[in-house]
Amino acid sequence: MPAEKRISKRLGLAFVCGLLFLAPPAILAKAYYPTAREMIQKADFIALVKLEPPVAIETKGANWTYAEASSAKLSKAIKGSLPTNFKIHGKENFKCAQCHFLIGENLVFLRKDQDLYVGQAWNISCLPVKNGKVTWFSNLDSRQPDAETKLDDCIKQIKVVLKN
Repeated sequence: MPAEKRISKRLGLAFVCGLLFLAPPAILAKAYYPTAREMIQKADFIALVKLEPPVAIETKGANWTYAEASSAKLSKAIKGSLPTNFKIHGKENFKCAQCHFLIGENLVFLRKDQDLYVGQAWNISCLPVKNGKVTWFSNLDSRQPDAETKLDDCIKQIKVVLKN
């Protein structure tokens, strides 16, 4: 290969590397989906809540701007101490993954973003409860819920993980 072509290729590669180096972190970011076990361990709060329809609102956190908030009424705290009534913020401006909180009874996994309650694990932060059952994880080392499970059994599994 002629020397001119090698130099041209090297300059092109250097240019692309330079663009990646200078790119804002959000462009390079990818959403990390934890396993169920990690989600349980890393959540600051795990609770059974009743959620009202989300309201459009723009609220800035430390890393994201949240486009909606849902009023939550605490039914049962499983991990952490939550107020009886509070707001959960979702629909982050991170387009790769967002938390959407669903109307009705939900099992939620939350963390704090400054003074905001937000989802701990993107779209798997809010698991709807229907007729006493939750779409849960057949294996706590998986990253997506895949098995309809009794809510009481889910809570028992969560408590086992929290004890270890």
